[in-house]
Amino acid sequence: MTRSSVPDPAVLTTSSFQKALALYPSLVENVYRTKLKNDRNKVAAALERDKWRFEELPAAVSQRKANVNQAQNVRDEKATGKPRAGARGTALELSKDEVERLVQWKITHGHSRPFLPAMVRKNESSAIQTQTSLAFKELNLTATVDRTKVEKALDHVCKLTGIGPATGTLILSVFNPALVPFFQDEMFAWFFPDAGKLKYSSKEYQLLFEAVTPVLTRLNVKAVELEQVAYVLGHMDLLGDEDRKILEKSFEEKAGPAAERKKSKSSSGDVLEDEEELHQEQSVANQRGKRTAKVKDDQNAAESAPAPASAPRGEKRSPKDDDDTNTETHTAKRRSQRNR
Repeated sequence: MTRSSVPDPAVLTTSSFQKALALYPSLVENVYRTKLKNDRNKVAAALERDKWRFEELPAAVSQRKANVNQAQNVRDEKATGKPRAGARGTALELSKDEVERLVQWKITHGHSRPFLPAMVRKNESSAIQTQTSLAFKELNLTATVDRTKVEKALDHVCKLTGIGPATGTLILSVFNPALVPFFQDEMFAWFFPDAGKLKYSSKEYQLLFEAVTPVLTRLNVKAVELEQVAYVLGHMDLLGDEDRKILEKSFEEKAGPAAERKKSKSSSGDVLEDEEELHQEQSVANQRGKRTAKVKDDQNAAESAPAPASAPRGEKRSPKDDDDTNTETHTAKRRSQRNR
């Protein structure tokens, strides 16, 4: 089945969603086996990281959030001031080891970025703790999350070397798996199938965030679950034959009120039903076209923007990637070493 055969997020049924979500564990193992050439130890380590990323780390961060909120309540009641900075159980942040492990998960799970771990390692532990703490506090101000809060939180983590919008949103997703979507290739391709090559810009993520939010509401699901479903839909070629057939069969179901009415109508209502179905398909196509147009406008604007100024002497620009716009110091090279 081609990507074009996968239902648009606006019409994916709850049944199809749940079927795809249930297939994630077996699918991700097949993906890792393919990527890691069936190396048993590497596959086992990758699956362990996947469980850690989706279950263990979010649970640990959730506990830290509860501890911090509880400590804040105690301070409000007693007015005794702040607890000691970094006190055990009260720090709402990620450690350097945790961020490095998230990066390793990301480059195994998605596109390979072999230089990215080394770039992230250049950050001081204190810098990672500070910036992730600032980001999490931004998201922890209220129970709801909107685009403005996510933008502010993302700005904090993107100050770290090697962290751009893609990895930055991965960090934020760990803090709020329910409402903050990870800037995932498969997710973006599903919502914007005709957008062309990703530039991994903050603007692209803003558009993804806006597109994802109503789907989460309609299906009553978490952003992290939508991420896993998008991953399954993006790698359907690696599903087992039977699983793929069952999932494809579920795609034939129609979402929305028109589908419910169709079940109760007699054959005399076929013409009206066909018109409703055509109207729904046209509406979905229009929505998809508008989403894609916004992305392409942003991409064209980025391409027409003036080229960035040359880095100051003694600095070099890091390899262009979704996860770094910073510069890093280096020792000047001899002419014979340049451009390698």
